Amino acid sequence: MFNKQLVGPLIAALCIMASTSAHTKTESNKDGHALVQDVHHAGAEVEFEEDQDEVYDAVHKGYIRHFSELYTMVEKDLRGRIIKVELEEDDDVWVYELKLNYNNNIIKVKYNAQTLEMILIEGRNFKQALKN
Repeated sequence: MFNKQLVGPLIAALCIMASTSAHTKTESNKDGHALVQDVHHAGAEVEFEEDQDEVYDAVHKGYIRHFSELYTMVEKDLRGRIIKVELEEDDDVWVYELKLNYNNNIIKVKYNAQTLEMILIEGRNFKQALKN
């Protein structure tokens, strides 16, 4: 029914395909940018200052929290629509820098990416954007 001479090469080809597929999945999972951006916020521009390997390592070491956690904190703290999110490392501290539009005012907010503590807020009439 099967040609015995073809079975060996066929099995070898299938093993190579399976190992290549597993290797590709492992490598694609090292995309730090995709890892940290576990949700997408409509209309928000996202910018990463650091390369994906650095972000990947920082997420796994607990230095960066995921976007979903950041967005939850922003919704708790502020009014307005997020229009830009940047993630950068500054003096060994990971920082999320956001720009929000509230009543046609641009508000700049920085959060510590590890603790999600608000560390800076500025902009015209920014106090009106604060919920508490």
